[in-house]
Amino acid sequence: MEYTRSYSLNGIDISNWTGSVNFSEVKSSGVEVVYIQTTEGTYYIDPYLQEFYNGAKDNGLKVGFYHFFNPGISPTPIEQAQYFIQALQGLKSDCKLVIDLEETGGLSSYEVSRQAVEFLEEVKRLSGLDVAVYTYTSFAKNNLDPNSSIGDYPLWIAEYGTDKPASNPIWGNNYVGWQYSETGNVAGIYGNVDLDIFTEEILLSDNTEVPGGDDKPSTDEKFIYYTVENGDTLSEIAEKFNTTVEKLVELNDIQNPNLIYVGQVLKISSNDNNSQEKPTITYRVKSGDTLSEIAKKFNTTVEKLVELNNIQNPNLIYVG
Repeated sequence: MEYTRSYSLNGIDISNWTGSVNFSEVKSSGVEVVYIQTTEGTYYIDPYLQEFYNGAKDNGLKVGFYHFFNPGISPTPIEQAQYFIQALQGLKSDCKLVIDLEETGGLSSYEVSRQAVEFLEEVKRLSGLDVAVYTYTSFAKNNLDPNSSIGDYPLWIAEYGTDKPASNPIWGNNYVGWQYSETGNVAGIYGNVDLDIFTEEILLSDNTEVPGGDDKPSTDEKFIYYTVENGDTLSEIAEKFNTTVEKLVELNDIQNPNLIYVGQVLKISSNDNNSQEKPTITYRVKSGDTLSEIAKKFNTTVEKLVELNNIQNPNLIYVG
């Protein structure tokens, strides 16, 4: 990886879409800050959260967390803040806790901004930690209210293909972080990853533990990651992987066992999977993938993938 811009802290942001990460190689590549997706709304905790957190911390990287915000009537900003902080209990953050603002939920710029501020203030109250806003330049220009207090919070801006982020009506040219690429290449990560540069202002004054006990699963276990498909039920998935609905609920912090959604990634303890037949793992194709690269990644062959997925043309796979 080669950073072309001079800045104080080189960073990446990652989520379950990134897949497994070799943080030792990431560290050696020059990355200093890793932001990890934690939650979305009140229904999703990233299944890689604990794995990413431990890997980054074990390799001396500075860690931050972000919540993908769902504006609207339900869940409320307060409920989302509570969900975010509950997921972080017992983890130590080096960086400001971040709200990821990319959707309006059909609301006006005034209401989106008001809800975002309500979320941020509740996160501060519950955690005792400082907060920041992540959004795109176009979103800041078109979907946020310049007269609201959202501009009082530090900005982590996303804009690609430019020498610097464009000015916006709320923060002007002030920002503590810039996501300048979504197609970066970093040693230790398969495929593309978001690249960021940060100022020292993104950091907290000290390495602070979010209040509450760390009740997340032990990393001594090995895990399988399964992507929910159309028609799946939790009981069928549990049976397929020789585990129980109760274990899946606990491991993935599922609020309603009767409600899982297509594309949701479930973490499954491989200790439970004692069947002789190796389980099927669902992989979602990313931009730039080829069938041969995917086969290599999962220690299989193109022929087996073609047969298993009834692929008519091995040279034609599509994103998603």
